[in-house]
Amino acid sequence: MRKNISILVSLGFLLFGCTGSGNDNEAVHLIRVAQKARNGNSPEAALNFYKKAKELDPENGLIYLGLGEVYIDMKLLDAATEYLRLAENHGASPSKVSYLRGKIHLLSGNINLAEKEFSKFENEDSLNALGAIYDNKGEHEKAQGFYKRVIVKDPNYIDAYNNLGLSMLLEKRYKDAIFYLESACAFPGANVNYRSNLALAYGLSGNMKKARDVYAKDFEDEALEERIVNLEDIIAERQRR
Repeated sequence: MRKNISILVSLGFLLFGCTGSGNDNEAVHLIRVAQKARNGNSPEAALNFYKKAKELDPENGLIYLGLGEVYIDMKLLDAATEYLRLAENHGASPSKVSYLRGKIHLLSGNINLAEKEFSKFENEDSLNALGAIYDNKGEHEKAQGFYKRVIVKDPNYIDAYNNLGLSMLLEKRYKDAIFYLESACAFPGANVNYRSNLALAYGLSGNMKKARDVYAKDFEDEALEERIVNLEDIIAERQRR
């Protein structure tokens, strides 16, 4: 099985309303709408709302941070780098700026620089990203330590449970992997990607019935059978090794 643990990138920034001028309040509203558009995979709309917010409140660091984040999503890394510089100059959270810079280094293939950036702060996103880096290096025990630190800091950080389960799956610790992947799937925000990881774990552990049951929550008919065939191919490939 390919070691394909993705670096998870959700930030979930909290944007608080504030008292002040009408422009300030409108800017806060636009920031929220922009974040919603980004979460809905509408980057162009998100950029439009952030830029409107910037016209109303050009000193708000959250706006530049959000623009940097959207440009990272779009893989426009030069633009993202510039907006993170502006975010830093306008008082945005240093830990969030550092995390996003780490993501830019990852996307540029500069793993060592990314690791250095993620190591600057003890926030959940950076610790989770460090775990994924070490998993991709094959240092699973060290990676799992980072994920567990995230869970201690934030027991509701779903991606840490998911990545911890995947890390254990790479070590063929099926029972432990299933426990953490089940935990990830128990969160209200769990989606098809988390459930597919759980189905994979059940299949690799030899429980194809449970794997089918999990896949059936999101797929049916030909799509379901396609997932089962793909899983059987993965299992057969592992057995040939």
